[in-house]
Amino acid sequence: MKSKINDKINRYLRNDKIVKLLVIMGLLGIMLIAFSGLRGDEKNKTDFSQNDAKQTDIYDSETYKENIRTELEEILSDVSGVGDCSVMISVEGTSEYIYAENIDKKQNYGPQGSADDTKTEIVIMDDSGNDKALVKKVVRPKITGVVVVCKGGENEAVKERVIKAVSAALNVSYSKICVEAKK
Repeated sequence: MKSKINDKINRYLRNDKIVKLLVIMGLLGIMLIAFSGLRGDEKNKTDFSQNDAKQTDIYDSETYKENIRTELEEILSDVSGVGDCSVMISVEGTSEYIYAENIDKKQNYGPQGSADDTKTEIVIMDDSGNDKALVKKVVRPKITGVVVVCKGGENEAVKERVIKAVSAALNVSYSKICVEAKK
């Protein structure tokens, strides 16, 4: 049986056309492997700072504070007796990004007992040719205090309405909200 197979192989290898074809196919295979490795290196390089620049612009803590401040000033100026107002917001920390992950857990059993092997990979999404990490959640900075200066700030009833409005809008306790009269 082996001799029949060896005879057939030897017949094919004696034919120059088949040998040339096999050599060309082998070289093409090697070239494909080499080029796929180069392409894979470029694809796997992910510049998180550049890719997340768009997201950082949207969720930056200063931008977040400014958006909240503007909305709060608009809503408070509509409260009865408040009039013109200015708002300052204090925050703790910065925006935190939580990325989607693939977690692969394996439990290995051996003579010395069992051992857990965990592999974590960040999920990468292709965005029109650019790789970027998939953001699962953005944790906003914690609001630690609010100061409101308004024309009606000397009136206790107006102060109370402003404190209630700010507390409800930002989920901040009354003790962290200060309302003062504007000059």
